[in-house]
Amino acid sequence: MSLASPKPSPTRYSMPGEALPPPGPGPPPPTTGGKGRSAGATHHATTTATPRDLAWRLPAPVTRLLAPPPPSHRRGAPPRPGVPAPTCLPRVARGHAPSALCGTGGAGAAGSCSVPPGGSARPQPLRMAAAGGGGALGCPALPLASGRSIPVLGLGTSHQGGYSHDAVVHALQKCGIRHIDTAKRYGCESLLQKAIKESGVKREDLWITTKLWHSDYGYENTTKACLESCERLGVEYLDLYLIHWPDTHIPGKSNREVRAETWRAMEELYEKGLCRSIGVSNFLISHLEQLKEDCVITPHVNQVEYHPFQRPQELVDYCRSRDIVFEGYCPLAKGEALTHPSIIQLAKKYDRTPAQICIRWSIQNGIVTIPKSTKAERVQENCKVFDFTIAEDDVEILNGMHDGRHVSWDPSLIV
Repeated sequence: MSLASPKPSPTRYSMPGEALPPPGPGPPPPTTGGKGRSAGATHHATTTATPRDLAWRLPAPVTRLLAPPPPSHRRGAPPRPGVPAPTCLPRVARGHAPSALCGTGGAGAAGSCSVPPGGSARPQPLRMAAAGGGGALGCPALPLASGRSIPVLGLGTSHQGGYSHDAVVHALQKCGIRHIDTAKRYGCESLLQKAIKESGVKREDLWITTKLWHSDYGYENTTKACLESCERLGVEYLDLYLIHWPDTHIPGKSNREVRAETWRAMEELYEKGLCRSIGVSNFLISHLEQLKEDCVITPHVNQVEYHPFQRPQELVDYCRSRDIVFEGYCPLAKGEALTHPSIIQLAKKYDRTPAQICIRWSIQNGIVTIPKSTKAERVQENCKVFDFTIAEDDVEILNGMHDGRHVSWDPSLIV
C-alpha cells in the first residue's frame, strides 16, 4: 500500500486490540542541542542481566536469564579488557558494495571476513557463496559493528494479511531460512513463536529482528516494549531491535529529543545483552546525523525501502561510511517490479523469475534483503538466488531504473 503522508491513520497505524490515539498537530521543530549524551558520557557496565533487572515497569513476570552480553562498540571507546575486537565490515568507497561476504556459520555468530585486517582491501563486487539445494541453506552473512553477523537474506512479515504460519514453517524447515524480520506493529510476534516452535529450529540458529513502534518511544517505554516483544516471541534476547520510524508523535517534544531518549534506552538494552544488535528503520541522513550528535553508539543497521525504483545510493554510501549495514525491505516494490519489461527481459536471459532477479540484484549491491510472501512456493522461489550472478552490465541496467518512487512509507518529510 502506497502511503503519501507520514501522518497516522487508522488503516496505517492501528494495531490489533490497540486503541488509536487521536491525531495531534505536527511535531515542533527539532532542538538545536538535543537531549542525548556526548561521546564522553558515563555508561553502565556491561553485565549479564535478566529481564527482571530491566523490567521495573513490566507487570508480567519474566525470569529467564540472558546469554552473555556483547562487547560495547562506542565511537572512540577502547576495547574492554579481555574482550576481543569484533570482525567488522570495513568502510568501502562510494558506489561499491562490501568486498566480501562473511562465513556462513550460525545466524548470530560472528563470521570470518575475507577482508584483511585493517580493511584495506580494494572494494570489489560481491562474491556469493552457493547455497545448498539452491535454497537459503548456507546463506552468506554480513558482519555488523556489534560483532554479530546478519544473514543477507531473510523472510519479511507484515500486517493486514502479511503473515502465514505455513509459509514461515516452510521457510524454516524446507528453505533453510534463518533470518526472520517482524515488528510489534505487524501484530504477529506471538504467531511467530508458534511457527518457530513447530519448525524445530534451535533459537541459537536463528536471527530474529523486531521493531519498536512509535507508541512506545521514550526512555522507559522502550525497555518495557522490548521485554514485551521478547515475551510474545518466546525468546530471551533479540538479535536485532530497530526503531521503526523517525516520527515520534509525542506532543510537547521534538522528534529529535524523543529519538535521542529512545536511543539511549536502546543503547542500554544492547549493553545489558537483551538486544545483541540495535538499529533504526526508515532513517535518512539527517536523522542519523542528529543521532550521531545526540547519542553514543552508532546504529548497527538501517532498514529502508530498497528496490529498482527506489535505490537511495547516497543514503547507502553514508551508512557504509559509518559502518552501518543497510537492509532493504520491499525488494519487489510490492509487485510493481515484476511486470517491468526490463526486469522480465533479464529474467528470461538468466532463466529466472523477475522476483529472483530483483532479490539477487539487491544482494549483489550489498543490501541485506528481506522479501515477504505468504505462499510457500513463493518463499521457495525467493530463496533460490545464490546459484547465479547478474553480470555487471545488467546490474547497471537495474541500477538505472531508480525513479524515486516509494511503494511504502516516505520519511523525507520527517524532521
